[in-house]
Amino acid sequence: MKKVISCLLCLTAISFVDAQSNLASADSLKRIGLLMPALEKYGQAFVDNPTTATSYQIASTCALLWTSQMRDTAFYFLNHSLKEDSTLKVLHDPNFLSLIEDPRWTQIENNQVSKYTESNGPIQNEKFAKVLFRMIIRDQGFMYAGNIERRKYIQNGGYFSAPSIFPILAMEEKNVVQNIEKLLPLLDQYGWPTATQVTEIAAAGAALIINHASYELRAKYFPMLKEAFEKGEAQPLRFAKMQDRLLVEEGKEQLYGTQIKFEELVRSPFPIKDPENVDKRREAIGLGPLAPYLKARFDIDWKVK
Repeated sequence: MKKVISCLLCLTAISFVDAQSNLASADSLKRIGLLMPALEKYGQAFVDNPTTATSYQIASTCALLWTSQMRDTAFYFLNHSLKEDSTLKVLHDPNFLSLIEDPRWTQIENNQVSKYTESNGPIQNEKFAKVLFRMIIRDQGFMYAGNIERRKYIQNGGYFSAPSIFPILAMEEKNVVQNIEKLLPLLDQYGWPTATQVTEIAAAGAALIINHASYELRAKYFPMLKEAFEKGEAQPLRFAKMQDRLLVEEGKEQLYGTQIKFEELVRSPFPIKDPENVDKRREAIGLGPLAPYLKARFDIDWKVK
């Protein structure tokens, strides 16, 4: 009997190692845009070790493939992955842009919000929160494809590798316009969304949308975001980004180092006021040091001159 148990444990360990290897390969393939090979590896990992995390990866990869058949598969694995999940993560995951107009997505929303409120209490303005979550997905939904092409742009010395990037950029712009058209009447109706009213992530969605709009709208709504931030009702990074962007647009030095320029295929921050004290300013509003942020976010090696 001991030999049988030992054999079963060995087989389980082998399956786990195989699953981890397949997951690592799948993640690498997905990172560079090879979705079908990545999906095969995720499938193999799921067979070896059928976790909800792997199921979620299968769902997001299928959603990125955009076909009706893949959407069906995405919903199947997404429902499996969310059985024990009571968070709202999926509701603002941009990989699921291709799913949000499907009636099945409404059921996903309702289920997740229901589970979340059971654990955390009710969302004061649930209706507004759901709209903001979809806005985040629309705003960020083409980032996967867009970022792959942007990396290739640098590798190719300033040329996009495929013309497919141009309709993607056009769709990104269209989504921004549609989000603004939906958001402004809601701001008139409800006021600026706070973390208490709609959750922290949904509230950050409003700042994200406005920050991608025109200078005039940023200047108009920034005081509302600032007031919410000072009351502890808005994310510090969203506050810092809009503050910095307005300053750069006005020809001034930014305060927190969040705004990046791209010149001669090199990324670097726009001029920063009193740069030797930028980390003190960032710490004062709840942000970490600038250098690690720039390295992780933009692969910029930054030092105070």
